[in-house]
Amino acid sequence: MKPTPSGTPLALFAAAALTIVLSPPASGQLTVYSDVAGFDTIQVNPASASGSKMTFASLPFIRDSKYLGSATALDANRQVVSVAGASWAPDAFSGAAGSHYLEVTSVGGSKTAAQVGATRSILGNATGELQLASALPEGLAVPFEFRVVRHWTLASLFGGSNSVGLRSGSVRSADHVQLWNGSGYDSYFYQTAGIGGTGWRRVGDQSTDASATVIRPDQNVIIKRVATGSLPVLVSGWVKNGQSAHGVVPGFNFVPNPFALPVTLAASGLYSGNPSSGLVGGTINSADQVLLWNGTAYDTYYYQTSGVGGSGWRRVGSQNTDASGALIRPGFAVILRRKAANGFTWNIPQP
Repeated sequence: MKPTPSGTPLALFAAAALTIVLSPPASGQLTVYSDVAGFDTIQVNPASASGSKMTFASLPFIRDSKYLGSATALDANRQVVSVAGASWAPDAFSGAAGSHYLEVTSVGGSKTAAQVGATRSILGNATGELQLASALPEGLAVPFEFRVVRHWTLASLFGGSNSVGLRSGSVRSADHVQLWNGSGYDSYFYQTAGIGGTGWRRVGDQSTDASATVIRPDQNVIIKRVATGSLPVLVSGWVKNGQSAHGVVPGFNFVPNPFALPVTLAASGLYSGNPSSGLVGGTINSADQVLLWNGTAYDTYYYQTSGVGGSGWRRVGSQNTDASGALIRPGFAVILRRKAANGFTWNIPQP
């Protein structure tokens, strides 16, 4: 089975800044803000005669920001963020309000600090206090600026009633959407047949509504298409601005391009020359690898530091040609093969 993600260029950018004041700044409820809005399509390719196909997609837009502010205190476990003067209602960012996450946007006035771009889901909040699902990065200290953003969910991406048109049916006949749960992939489908009612379901739990299942900003979305027709999935929202941070672990990593624009390998920040903060360079056999979709298949790249062909980004099969301009496209997940035994945080600069 061959992974076959595909997509189209951005269809539209509404290039106008938007600032919506929710309440007077003195209240602590600041603004909803983004520079650019637009939409794009993720092209889900059809199954072939030999069976289903996988689309490794990323979401090129974020949903609405609900709060912009500055942390004034952080607990010792880095899981409780406090903001002096904030007047949120309890559970304004969880429960019936929907699931949200915190993204660090600036640390000590720097928008390129190592912790900038880190995201953590919000479990709940009290007035002026956010409880996070996991600890913020080590070394992070107040003051730091952050925003609260609404999570994508299965319903917001594909429609609560599957309005995008994925093949529905039973667990065996429907298209599947796969999401990483930390140790493996959970698989979801839109059920219209069998026991358990109609709606989004997780494989293994066909009776529980799964439409609110969160798609975190660091997750890629794998769509397993069993139907024979191609399917464009329209995604609209706000263009992400600022640095993004994603953890890379030993082995294979499927990392989404979080931006609505392409990023070159040269500008990606993947190779820093330091194995603790980026990919390991070397030869075609020893270096870490980057797999990029070219429209029909994945090409494999690496950073060459020794051997014939000079130093720099190279594509496997063409070790003498500079490949620094190869593109990590919007709407696609990049596959990183980390051969080294340690992980690192990939800080992706804004294009």
